Amino acid sequence: MLSSRLVIDISVLCYAASLVLLFVDAIQPRRAVNRTALVLLFLVFVAETFVLLHRLQTSGAVPVYTSFDVMLLLSWLILLVAVVVNTFFRIDLVLFFANALGFAIVVFDAFAHVGRVVYTARQGDVLVLHITCAILSYAAFSFAFVFSIMYLVQDKFLREKRWNRMYLRLPSLERLDTYAFRSILVGFPFLLIAMILGAIWGKLTLGRFLFMDPKPLATTLLWMMYGVYLILRLRSGWGTSKLIWYNVICFTGVIVNFVVIGSFSLFHHTL
Repeated sequence: MLSSRLVIDISVLCYAASLVLLFVDAIQPRRAVNRTALVLLFLVFVAETFVLLHRLQTSGAVPVYTSFDVMLLLSWLILLVAVVVNTFFRIDLVLFFANALGFAIVVFDAFAHVGRVVYTARQGDVLVLHITCAILSYAAFSFAFVFSIMYLVQDKFLREKRWNRMYLRLPSLERLDTYAFRSILVGFPFLLIAMILGAIWGKLTLGRFLFMDPKPLATTLLWMMYGVYLILRLRSGWGTSKLIWYNVICFTGVIVNFVVIGSFSLFHHTL
């Protein structure tokens, strides 16, 4: 069963990485990013196909008689249909949203059915993935904050016409704005994945979703704040300076969520 566990682990990691790339490609289309995301999805498809065929071989029957098999087959079908629809009909974002659902199903299915795929610390595995994705999102938001501060410093130099050495070493305002935007573009889906994994961990560990805990509520609000930034950034009419200041406010929310809100949570007070 170790091989099945390894295949499931690889598929979960590939699924998470592909979701991030699909989101980035949806906002800022890049051929290389799209191709990489599709390659990762293909690896997930191969992994799920391997597990289904392995189940078919070991049981001698079509793998539809357990909840593990049914949910895995459902995820496999969602992935297959999403890729076909995207290939032939080019419906924007269908791959991202469909596979966000498929990812949640795969994670819950893999770690909930300990009797089908052997995990010695199933809740711990989900918790590690949850914390890792949260840290990656916070790191990306931190870089966005740094680029925003650099933008404000450079903007101040330009307004005051101070052509000093620091001004010459700083990138242009356009580049700093782009760097901040791309950092948030990476952190946003990572935070969404962390939220999904956190909800699944709560369900596996406590038998319920932790919707009313202060930490998930604050994290959801924070995710929505960054979502507003992305919407405004992609629309015309909002000045760049306003969005930079809004980004600073959002990162203040990151700090409050990480340092303050966690102390009121039953499950995050040690973070």
